[in-house]
Amino acid sequence: MAYKTPLGIAPVLQVHPLNRCNIACSHCYTSSGPDKGGELSIELLRDCLEDAATLGYRQLAVSGGEPLLYKSLIELLSCARALGMITTVTTNGMLLTPHRWEGLSELIDVIAISIDGVPEEHDTIRRHPGAFARTLANLKVVRSSGVSFGFIFTLTQYNVNSLEFVVQLAAEQGAKSVQVHPLTLVGRAINTLPDACPDAVELSAALYEASSLGAKLGVIVHVDALIVDQLLKFRDYFIPRHPVINLVDVAPILIIQADSSVVPLTHEINRSLHLGLLTNARLSLLAQDWLNAGMGKRLVDVYERTWSELIKMHSGTALTWYDEVSLQTQ
Repeated sequence: MAYKTPLGIAPVLQVHPLNRCNIACSHCYTSSGPDKGGELSIELLRDCLEDAATLGYRQLAVSGGEPLLYKSLIELLSCARALGMITTVTTNGMLLTPHRWEGLSELIDVIAISIDGVPEEHDTIRRHPGAFARTLANLKVVRSSGVSFGFIFTLTQYNVNSLEFVVQLAAEQGAKSVQVHPLTLVGRAINTLPDACPDAVELSAALYEASSLGAKLGVIVHVDALIVDQLLKFRDYFIPRHPVINLVDVAPILIIQADSSVVPLTHEINRSLHLGLLTNARLSLLAQDWLNAGMGKRLVDVYERTWSELIKMHSGTALTWYDEVSLQTQ
């Protein structure tokens, strides 16, 4: 089913239950690492999932930190499944041992595993020698379970030439897809990769390579970017209609951060547009208060302003929609 959202997918509840991770990657937008403590309780997240499903969110996407370190992951995924939600987990893959995978495989529809270029590049951005080899060795655990899996590749200003390697690896290992996610300057990347965000030329190159490599190797390759012509053609997919009645219409991606903050669309969006903290109120109440305060209208106004600015660009110019929206909120 195609949904009338910018990405054409079912509305997503993106949950980061903890910021603890076994490594501390250069590009981590949550600045996660081994020294980060604390996690969201399963009771709080269970209530959140129930409210999210009622509000119209159809997917649970669990990330982190490293989600395989979350002690209540099985309970979280079980709750989502009971609510009829699609379940996905994003992981660095280094902890995908048979012991950890046991009990999880039957609860996950798709698992996304980070592969950020050739082994040397991957280990450098992960800041952990041997990270690539360890992740690659663990792929057999997922593959033998029959769970669908794909790769996530972080696109920078300097690594589009490595995309072919990643897509070829996906074809060889049985991955169904490669998601190309452009680096954003948030979290640790602000200090470690300040000049590495891909520009319009690199985004265009990635879009071209994705189309070419996908057809050649039989792997679905999706780049989290678009060209300005698509904004013109599909305006209604990017700008919800007034009045805003439902949260899901204006925020098809809803993020739950490890501090319980509820954030629409993207981590970079201005804090004044956050819904609040789940530790203060349930999602259903936060959503209603946010809409009653006119925040949905305010966000639609941001969409309209962003769209109006972007369509002034030359035909064929590549961009990242949610990054551009967040810039308009700063």
